[in-house]
Amino acid sequence: MKIWTSEHIFEHPWGTVVKAALRKYPNPHNPSVIGTDVVERKIENGVLKSHRLLTTEWGLSPWVTRLIGADRTCFASEHSEIDVANSHMTLRSRNLTFCNFLTVDEKLVYLPHPTDPSK
Repeated sequence: MKIWTSEHIFEHPWGTVVKAALRKYPNPHNPSVIGTDVVERKIENGVLKSHRLLTTEWGLSPWVTRLIGADRTCFASEHSEIDVANSHMTLRSRNLTFCNFLTVDEKLVYLPHPTDPSK
């Protein structure tokens, strides 16, 4: 079930946006993401494919932790594909923790603006 979708035009070239997407964690604006680990990285047919594991701490209330039986450290899996030749990046993320209660699938696609390549 798709609940939400959005589109945003960044006022920066595609290459800058892709670099920022790859460097987004950890950062001081989202302190809940405390680490990223590269599980696999390879190039297939000119496309850079990466799999990263994200470690987060959301600071759940103790009563929530007791209710769901999990500690405060959570994990998510992130897969990205970067095709520089075609200026196309896809980033998919899925929560690994709490997936028996709720699964969150996120898909981000970064493409140059169709009429303004500077964006």
